[in-house]
Amino acid sequence: MSDQLKDLILSIVPEDGSTIGNQALLARLQDHIPGITEIAFQEARDELIESGALARGRGRGGSVHRANVDAFDLEYPKADEAAAKPKRNKPRSKRASKTKDEPAQVTAYRHTDTRSNNPEVGMVHAGTDPDGDRTEWQYDPHLDPTLNFDSVRASIEALIDGALESEDQDQMKDALLELKRLQAPYLNWTGKAEKTSFEVDTVSLHVHERVDPATILRAVKKKLEKGDSFADAAQLDLFAPVFDQKPLREALDFYHHDKGWSNRLVTGDSLLVMNSLLTKESMGGKVQMIYIDPPYGIKYGSNFQPFTNKRDVKDRSDADLTQEPEMIKAFRDTWELGIHSYLTYLRDRLMLARELLTESGSVFVQISDENVHLVRNLVSEIFGEENFVSQIGVQKTTGVMETSVGLNAGFDYILWYAKERKQIKFRKIYQERTEANASSFNKFMSASGDVFSARQLGDDVDRSDFRRFRFADLLKAGPGARYDFEAQGNKFNAGSKWWGTPKESMERLVRANRVRPSGKFVYFVTYEDDFDVQRFSNFWSDTTHLGDRYYVVQSGPKMIERCILMTTDPGDLVLDPTCGSGTTAFVSEKWGRRWITCDTSRVAITLAKQRLMTASFDYYTLRYPHEGLKGGFDYETVPHITMGRIANNSDIDTIYDEDHPKIAAALDDLNGALKFAPPQPIKPTQGYRKGKQVSFRDGDVLEEWEVPFDLPEDWPEAAKAPFEAFHEARQAMQLRMDQSIADHADQETLYDKPRIDKKKLRVAGPFSVEAVPAPTVLSLDDSTPSIEADESVARSGETSRQSVWRDELLRTGVRGKSGAMLEFAEFETLPDLKHIHATGSLTGTGERVVVSFGPEHAAMEQRQIELALTEAESLRPAPKFILFCAFTFDPEAAKDIDEINWPGVTLLKAQMNTDLLTEDLKKKRASNQSFWLMGQPDVELRKRSDDKWEVEVNGFDYFDPKAGDLVSGGKKQIAMWSIDTDYDERSMLPRQVFFPMADAKGGWNRLKNTVRSELDEDLLEQFHGTISLPFEAGDNKRVAVKIIDDRGIESLKILPLEG
Repeated sequence: MSDQLKDLILSIVPEDGSTIGNQALLARLQDHIPGITEIAFQEARDELIESGALARGRGRGGSVHRANVDAFDLEYPKADEAAAKPKRNKPRSKRASKTKDEPAQVTAYRHTDTRSNNPEVGMVHAGTDPDGDRTEWQYDPHLDPTLNFDSVRASIEALIDGALESEDQDQMKDALLELKRLQAPYLNWTGKAEKTSFEVDTVSLHVHERVDPATILRAVKKKLEKGDSFADAAQLDLFAPVFDQKPLREALDFYHHDKGWSNRLVTGDSLLVMNSLLTKESMGGKVQMIYIDPPYGIKYGSNFQPFTNKRDVKDRSDADLTQEPEMIKAFRDTWELGIHSYLTYLRDRLMLARELLTESGSVFVQISDENVHLVRNLVSEIFGEENFVSQIGVQKTTGVMETSVGLNAGFDYILWYAKERKQIKFRKIYQERTEANASSFNKFMSASGDVFSARQLGDDVDRSDFRRFRFADLLKAGPGARYDFEAQGNKFNAGSKWWGTPKESMERLVRANRVRPSGKFVYFVTYEDDFDVQRFSNFWSDTTHLGDRYYVVQSGPKMIERCILMTTDPGDLVLDPTCGSGTTAFVSEKWGRRWITCDTSRVAITLAKQRLMTASFDYYTLRYPHEGLKGGFDYETVPHITMGRIANNSDIDTIYDEDHPKIAAALDDLNGALKFAPPQPIKPTQGYRKGKQVSFRDGDVLEEWEVPFDLPEDWPEAAKAPFEAFHEARQAMQLRMDQSIADHADQETLYDKPRIDKKKLRVAGPFSVEAVPAPTVLSLDDSTPSIEADESVARSGETSRQSVWRDELLRTGVRGKSGAMLEFAEFETLPDLKHIHATGSLTGTGERVVVSFGPEHAAMEQRQIELALTEAESLRPAPKFILFCAFTFDPEAAKDIDEINWPGVTLLKAQMNTDLLTEDLKKKRASNQSFWLMGQPDVELRKRSDDKWEVEVNGFDYFDPKAGDLVSGGKKQIAMWSIDTDYDERSMLPRQVFFPMADAKGGWNRLKNTVRSELDEDLLEQFHGTISLPFEAGDNKRVAVKIIDDRGIESLKILPLEG
């Protein structure tokens, strides 16, 4: 029966290595053998575990799984996978590292939180996600701090009259508080006083990609030990996606259903993103920490990077000028009026940031000394001066900046404000104590108890024989306790001050040898090793190291890391509206925090996406695995011996009562021997007779603190035994007390040192790549509102520039490959249409052409394509050509233009020269041509002899701004490309990702060696090429290929898997 039972258990336990709970396994067994007992089951299970056939899993009721199924187990820990008991936070031995024969487990943290089901881009059209209303945000003029002073306000008289008429004490008190606030100094700038509110477009955030690095790496894991072939190991479609896939009806009901959490990387203006999070997703009060790293100064090129692989940009260099229209608009809106528009830009974003924060949340603003004085006033205006926490000086990552006049600039600043300072979440973080930061421990105590200064010791003395310490005050200003006490024969009182501890506690400190007189005063002795670390101050001088540099303006990870560790816990949400290279997202991922980050630049988003996909981290053990990340990590601790803990340690009294009689007895014997045969007088080095002569011939006796540490040569032989007994007893008592003090020490948590599980390797968790949609562009005849400097950066909608573009299109035509031209005879507007902006005819043939222009400062997206085609269908005669002109195309929009088949009508897309936007920023135009025809990406799909498929990317058409011409091909310009081998027409789930431009230290080569050791290096190397790994057709029978060039411009091509 036993062997049959074990065979049955093995047949039920999943073969893929996944766990099954003990109770579930027993229930399945009882279906086959109704009379099976739990004891019989446990015995058979334990025998299988001992034999190595099964291994114990985790879970509340325990679980098992097959042992050694896969040498590269990519899985996500579930929140309910738990040890039977929570772990205690206590010191432990170092964990053993993974041996060569043990299977490695590559994993990623999963969060149990949920998020709203914002639209996936493939499900978006004009009907499901129309342009929304604008949200109005009100300024509060009564919170203005500093710089200007206005003692007269129109509302003062009304405020006073209303309070007096009410005769209500509470209302009068409120009026007085309001008057006080109105009298406060305030910061003013151009445009501030004229506006009491600002409006932001309410938009949806469209999901374009769902990225899971673990899913991608499964394709290149090593062959399995049980003999699976390489092809089987590369079948990505065998692995279930980690993203929630809602039923179609729920998926189309945007923002009304929750789905599992995934982190978020968003392209678009931060103001639009934060407003969407607040109004569409109700995320107000849900963000724990916000880190803002805005542009420091007004130099254009110093803040924006035009290419993914070029970080040495120069200001005012035409070659380094970004080609991204969103970034051009960002620069203009931020610096159009210099510091005035910059302050407006920051104020609007800080207002929304405050709405997003939890009551215990914090915001950090990184800024240079050029504008720190203004920005601090501005943040105080939004958050309140009472919520200021700290101004942190951080050493520049770029080193010291030399200035022609004055001192060189070596530091930037981080302004730290709380949403509500009284409720702030704060975790103390510590640094190792070094010689540089231990200068306050300026005294040294010898084994004899004698005290020396560093000068007295000199440089030649071995200080390891001394215990370093400093004196701490026992007195306080009051109130406290007043009494007299004695230490080393000296009597002390508090004088005009107060003792900080009761008399009983003070006597305990004396017994523990922690109170030492010095001159006329008495102090507590604090040893350097009482606390091996020290808290950080607001001056961080070790923040220069960037690690690998990804972006032209990149914050150091160390400074962001400390901010996160101080103000958040694992599982908390961190927002960075200034993504850059994704440092905040990277650090948040490292420490198990959820994150949302956004940036206007497509280059920045591409770099951040690559950085996160190829990141690998240590696996930090969970303190309470059944609670998941919410339970926190299992941190290392450090003992912290304090005066309070010693003063309240009653064990010291017990030890003293037990051991001190031995000391007293030995001292009596010693004094008796010295009295019987008096030696020469001595001068004590401690106590009330310090420096005075103690004459044994005159009947003087020694006190405990006066006994020399080494036996004097002239002391009688009879004194030797009691001398040694005295020191032995005294040292034994001190050792017991010191051990008790150590045992009762506080344990300070080191939040930057969670314990590492060496048997697990970790990659980034799943995240979605999202974007703010562009507005649908209105007709030329619609009124164009004036654009203020403080309006949103990347969303401009209708534009008066369309008339200029139409004239330019008529003048220059559209250039194709090899100099081919598409020229036009005339253009006119169509006043009844909103999305077809001009109609004309081709020169020579007279064939009708209609034109739809994209937004001025954003990508043309698929909803405009849909609406323009609807209008074009109503035209008679029907056009022969529909020309879509934009500075950049959303990849889904470009895909729609390429794929739509309208018999008799040709759809074309033309890229517009950004010189049309940057004439004032460039020295000269790159080309006299303003419009270029853009082709489809050159992608080849092949079916192999083994019925699997592979994709090869041959290049794409791109405009070379340096040459000022359209260039075909361009494999060398592909920064990244990816394929979804089972595209569901909602959004991409990349199963294979390639970095053709990566060098030996880039792309997937950034993975830690510990992770790479579990991968097939030959397969991994193919992830840097232009030919995919073989794959099988999925249920949807189509593959999506996305190409991203070195400017961050994306192309998308969908291919059916047929035949």
